[in-house]
Amino acid sequence: MDTLSRTTPHLFSIEATMRHAAREKRYCLLSFLTDALTFSRLLIALTILWLGWMHGRAAFPQAILLATLGWITDAADGFIARRNHCRTRLGAVDFPIDVSLTWASFAFLGLAGFLTPKVIIIYSILAGLTTLWFRRKAVLVLFMRGVDLTLLGFALRYALLYVLPLLGWLLFLAWLHRRRLRTSTPAWLHELWVLFFKRTS
Repeated sequence: MDTLSRTTPHLFSIEATMRHAAREKRYCLLSFLTDALTFSRLLIALTILWLGWMHGRAAFPQAILLATLGWITDAADGFIARRNHCRTRLGAVDFPIDVSLTWASFAFLGLAGFLTPKVIIIYSILAGLTTLWFRRKAVLVLFMRGVDLTLLGFALRYALLYVLPLLGWLLFLAWLHRRRLRTSTPAWLHELWVLFFKRTS
């Protein structure tokens, strides 16, 4: 009797663990929604490239609005994924898709004539080689932030009205993730400092 009473809670705990693992591995509606939002950024990136190729500078307002929509979906799928115990199929390529959106916006600046193709190519090669050399995500994120600031600078100068939703969204995100930013931003900067300066010293 004592042996049974000792083993029964253990069996229940194993069963509960198996049920929890099954919930984590299944593909549910929230997983589909997360993947749909992730995949939409790839479509947005392709649309931005198409606008730059077909319409050039005249499509700059539309490109800004599409980029804003893309980063809204990035925040949305991240929010859902953190609260979703089901597995997603595109979670492993979420960051590469983010990179594609950033570089599509960067390429748009070249297609629209804001930057010369030489600048786009040199910066892209530098970003690729530096990332391959250090093999750190933080390095590529640094180059992505450079693209973001460049895009923001041109948007403030040539399409201020259309960049206001983006600025509002960025301020909202900064407030929403203020606690995480207090820790993640210094950690990112410290990682870059160690990579670029302490390694060479």
